[in-house]
Amino acid sequence: MPKATPPDEGKDMGMVTSADGTEITFVRSGSGPPLVLVHGNADLHTFWDLAGTRSPCAEHCTVYAIDRRGRGGSGDAEEYELEREAEDVGAVVDAIDDPVTLLGHSGGALYSLENATISGQGGTMY
Repeated sequence: MPKATPPDEGKDMGMVTSADGTEITFVRSGSGPPLVLVHGNADLHTFWDLAGTRSPCAEHCTVYAIDRRGRGGSGDAEEYELEREAEDVGAVVDAIDDPVTLLGHSGGALYSLENATISGQGGTMY
């Protein structure tokens, strides 16, 4: 089982800069192998709390729940491009020292799959 990057003491919010310079925020919780959660089009990272997913996963994994661009604390661009959303997922994945599992809901699944396609990296996706 891969070793996860441990969360910083007392710090659960993080931020990465995507390829186009957009800041993407995420909430990190738990410990264990890294699991990146990508919410759907009409949601925020809090979707995973409302769905009852984040806390149980955080008992076994280091969970990174992304706020997709234009939502929550993340920045946005003037025009929408699917590739930018996929690059955002990739920016979070690349900031983690270990191989990750991606879990995407609705549009989040599309952006996760697109990221795996354009990055050429395999992995576990649901």
